[in-house]
Amino acid sequence: MKVGVRVPPLPPFDRMRKLVSRFAAGGVDSFWWPDHLMAFASPSLWQGEKRVRDLLDLHAYADPFVCMAACAAEAGDADMGLCVTDSVRRMPATILQSALSVDHLVTGRVLVGIGAGEVANFRPYGWDVASPARRLLDAATSIRSLMDDPGPDRQGAVMGLRPSAGAGPELWLASHGPRGLALTGRVADGWIPSNLTPERWRRGREAVLASAEAAGRATDAVEMGLALDVIVQEQHEQAHALLRHPAVRVLCLLLPDEVFARYGTAHPLGDREKHSLIPTLSGDRLLRAAMALDDRLVHDHIVHGSPNEVAASIAAYAGLEHVRLSDLSSSGGARGGGVDQLLRVVQRIHHLVPPDATSGPPTPHRLPASDRSHSYSSQRPRR
Repeated sequence: MKVGVRVPPLPPFDRMRKLVSRFAAGGVDSFWWPDHLMAFASPSLWQGEKRVRDLLDLHAYADPFVCMAACAAEAGDADMGLCVTDSVRRMPATILQSALSVDHLVTGRVLVGIGAGEVANFRPYGWDVASPARRLLDAATSIRSLMDDPGPDRQGAVMGLRPSAGAGPELWLASHGPRGLALTGRVADGWIPSNLTPERWRRGREAVLASAEAAGRATDAVEMGLALDVIVQEQHEQAHALLRHPAVRVLCLLLPDEVFARYGTAHPLGDREKHSLIPTLSGDRLLRAAMALDDRLVHDHIVHGSPNEVAASIAAYAGLEHVRLSDLSSSGGARGGGVDQLLRVVQRIHHLVPPDATSGPPTPHRLPASDRSHSYSSQRPRR
């Protein structure tokens, strides 16, 4: 299983590069940057604490493609991904143009994760669409078409920039519903949903595989991934205590209604508000909703515990090929967690399956500087 990490898209870039270098030396397989203009959070979530998060700092997001380019040398041969962008703020062709540009700078693959998007990232800024899901379908189809054939197409569209060598970027979809899962099976190279339980992930995987088969694609055409928010601490009790923090609980508000129904509750924001909430305008409402969540739901949907326990939880996802981890420990005010604990999880996952006796232990993803300009063709085969 490949293990990736979320990299905070926060300058200064020297600090970001040092973080990537440290993770790469520890054997991380991929680096992922989010693409937001606004976080799903508010300073209200840290109310009463000595260190209250500043509003502007909380919503500081550097452009993910710039982050990838800035960290290309430090990442070695690890992959670099978006988890995720959307096709409301970015045109499909410009998403691919940016990915192809970065592709000329990095040694690993560029993994272009796209999803339907959240209204907080486009509506306050003057963008809107009637159906984000339909926009995702059109965007994924367009990107797939331009990746496979640079054109010109019937409308005259052309993508003149091509990979310098090798297979180039991959298209990954953050799909959760039936239409999105079917789309993933038809056109995507990878599937990267967020925070699904093993059972929901299994059902989604089956839907993706069925769609791929119906489209005449190979059974391994889609790499099976998952983005997980985790809490990693030295002891389980330390991780368990952080589940009470509003900044951790708030992420469960993004779960679908069917999850709440299993716990005999309704979504505390209601159907209309949960799809239109703007965190910068509704901080107190966000706080109340987070604290109104059923504790059992939070416990079951945020992977938490010691490095061994987190690795064991991830092993429960049978068929998972690529996991992206984001540690929420600092959001909950904990001093533990962070790089060291995440690297312990990475090492345990890499050893869930014993390495081949002839290959030796896993090696860090670092290439000598003299090797980073080599042709992609020998290093990046098409799966």
